[in-house]
Amino acid sequence: MSIVLLLSGWLSANGQQSFYVLEDSSRLLSPAAILEAFENGRFKPLQPSYLNPGYTTSDYWIAVTAPDISFAENMLLITDNPHINRLEWYAAGHHAMQLLSVTGDYYPFRQRPVRDPSFIFRFSNGPGLYLLKIEKHHESLQAPLRLIDRQSYYEEKERSTLINGILTGIVLLIILFGVFLYANTLDAVYGWYALYVLSTLCWIWANSGLGYQYIWPDSVYFPSRSRPIFVLFNFIFTVQFLKVFTGLCQPGSRLRQPLLFVQGVWMAMLLVVLWPIHYQRYAIATMYLLKALPFFSLAALSMLGAGVLYKVVKGNRPSMVYLAAVSVLMFFVVAENLYHLGTVQLPSYFAHYGLFTGIVLEMIIITFGLAARFSHYRKEKETILKAMHEQQKKLTDTIVTVEENERKVLADRLHDEIGSLLALASLQLDAVQGNAPTGAPAAARAGNLIREISETVRTISHQLTPVAMEKYGLVKAVTDLTGIANASGKIHIELVIIGFEKEAAFPRNFRNILYRIIQELLQNVLRHAEAGHVLIQLIEHDDHCTLLVEDDGKGIPGDLPDPQLLRSIRSKVDYLEGMMQIEHQTTTGALVNIELPLPKMN
Repeated sequence: MSIVLLLSGWLSANGQQSFYVLEDSSRLLSPAAILEAFENGRFKPLQPSYLNPGYTTSDYWIAVTAPDISFAENMLLITDNPHINRLEWYAAGHHAMQLLSVTGDYYPFRQRPVRDPSFIFRFSNGPGLYLLKIEKHHESLQAPLRLIDRQSYYEEKERSTLINGILTGIVLLIILFGVFLYANTLDAVYGWYALYVLSTLCWIWANSGLGYQYIWPDSVYFPSRSRPIFVLFNFIFTVQFLKVFTGLCQPGSRLRQPLLFVQGVWMAMLLVVLWPIHYQRYAIATMYLLKALPFFSLAALSMLGAGVLYKVVKGNRPSMVYLAAVSVLMFFVVAENLYHLGTVQLPSYFAHYGLFTGIVLEMIIITFGLAARFSHYRKEKETILKAMHEQQKKLTDTIVTVEENERKVLADRLHDEIGSLLALASLQLDAVQGNAPTGAPAAARAGNLIREISETVRTISHQLTPVAMEKYGLVKAVTDLTGIANASGKIHIELVIIGFEKEAAFPRNFRNILYRIIQELLQNVLRHAEAGHVLIQLIEHDDHCTLLVEDDGKGIPGDLPDPQLLRSIRSKVDYLEGMMQIEHQTTTGALVNIELPLPKMN
């Protein structure tokens, strides 16, 4: 029976293009022997057009026909699995086979007949029989086969590039979000999440062949290892993430030791896969390892899932978020697998991008959960900081109050005790001086000295706690302070106070510190500025007050940065949570502008 008659018989019987398959369990049949087997009718119809022997030790030959020249020029054969070790594409002639191309993930990406993640073959020799040899022995083999016209293929490829780009971009944004949260909080959950999402993305790219096409196109070592490598990393990071996200494996948990053992086994498998040997030399051992990986991982993930479910029952919100995310992913995984098995029909998008979409939705749901966690963390941190600030404020208020009380006690003792003693001593000297011979200079000098000491003690006492502040309040104390300076005749101080009619309602600490600020600013002007005129302006507003002190002196030296100028005054302003601005020139004086929030009235 000639090949042409056999092909025409198959086409007329089926009414459409069909695939036929032959299993070569010996892996020794030559192309000529395969052609003879085809002519003898040993090929069987492949229905549906999905080669799925699972773990196998055989090679497989696929027969497909190009019935006419228009078919050969326009159609492409797609082997929709980027992870086949070796493929040989033949055109059959009269008792002869012509090798058209050799490709597979044992070869650089550029060796593919069509630059695509899947293996695509052209019908280059016109009408006739074409045979495809598929080698993936001692591994799991799945190879969906389909014919597509070139125009549809290019449209499909353009759509695929767009969708993969969008979904990859979303996952990359999620990774950056995790890195951002980790950098801001140093919380391990965000770091493990970023690694978990990154390993998932790497597995998607490895599984779809995009990594082989764009990241490691010239490697013959990594393509066949990429999927198990990234899936093992993903398993390890999943456990680490769930430990900190849901609180699994806390001290005393029954899952702690089993999960540590599981992670250790996965890491050992990872080292074996990464070991730089050609694992086809150990084909049987490799097959057992690849068979063991899914079964062991399924058992481990089932144990992990049971732990998450237990947490859900206990009301653990992160576990609820993770369960919802995984449920969405599992829906897409099951739907896509049922589609490939021919059990259900799905729209084209979900058939080809269901898994990727499910993973993206899973990541989005978990990301919302982490965002809520971050928001809660930030609010907790703000609450703690606010409580610490209030506690520090109360402590500082207590210190200031104690300090003012000590000032008052010291001032009273200086004024009442030492001042009284000096006054008595002065009276005694006056009496002695009255009885002394005329012109006794020593007694006169002693009397003058005691009066100077008494005046100094009185001045210090008033500086520690001004009598006017105690008796009449802030406005009177500031007025007296400027009046004493004006009485010297060496400087003119212009005082403007607006408001503060109800100053007694403000806390004592606030009034005392505000007086100290004005006192220190005026003392700095009197001691250092060599000014002739000073303006002091204190104005009360609705929720704050402003203090302005301006002089026409020699200014403040410009060799110091602002934070080091008037540090004592600045510390008091900071304590009152105010703002301070200094404008100074070395020849035209200085201006200090302070704004203080008004405390609640008592």
